[in-house]
Amino acid sequence: MLSLVKLGLGLIGGVCLMGVSMVSQAVPFTGAPNPALSPTFGTLVDFDDQAAGTVVGATDYMALGIASITETTGSGNSFQRYSGTQSQPNYIGTGFGYDLGGSDLGGWDGVFLFEFSSLADMVGIGIADSRGDAEVLKVYDSSMGVLESFTATAGANTYFGFDHSGVYDIKYLEVACDFCALDDLQFTSSSVPEPASLTLLGMGLLGAYGLRKKAITNVA
Repeated sequence: MLSLVKLGLGLIGGVCLMGVSMVSQAVPFTGAPNPALSPTFGTLVDFDDQAAGTVVGATDYMALGIASITETTGSGNSFQRYSGTQSQPNYIGTGFGYDLGGSDLGGWDGVFLFEFSSLADMVGIGIADSRGDAEVLKVYDSSMGVLESFTATAGANTYFGFDHSGVYDIKYLEVACDFCALDDLQFTSSSVPEPASLTLLGMGLLGAYGLRKKAITNVA
């Protein structure tokens, strides 16, 4: 039973150390969008599995490790797959009819939130943008605390992302757009439980030991 207690305390202590080590910031990077996608890494979601005109469902890619995809400003059915020349055959966005203001009034606005099923250490996404304000990308931890923010170059079709080099603390990627479409989401994730889950596991082990000790005492 002593080893069980040590295991539980070790897990809890490990969680505390993880919390300290995850304070460092992710490093933003740029690359090239399709048709010459670079860099390539981890899991790729290219949104080409369904036809243009198909609405993007929140749970369409759960099997690939994305817990949810949402456009948070309420664009509804306009958030779908569109055919385009920048990243054939499809990219995703809100289309010409959805505009939230900004310097461009041609639509394609939105705030897109990608939630990963497991914590990731590297994420990236292609942005098709030929006009309007610059896009702002943010990555968040499990508590929706901002880990890093990056402003993309306005009027450029390019690839942006964040690299945290083995520190798995990215739970969400957010992209705020004034006229843009998105494609080729990539991410590397770990199967290691999130810190909250590890804490619960450690507490459960300690609780199991307490119940075991109580039972032995009662028998004696």
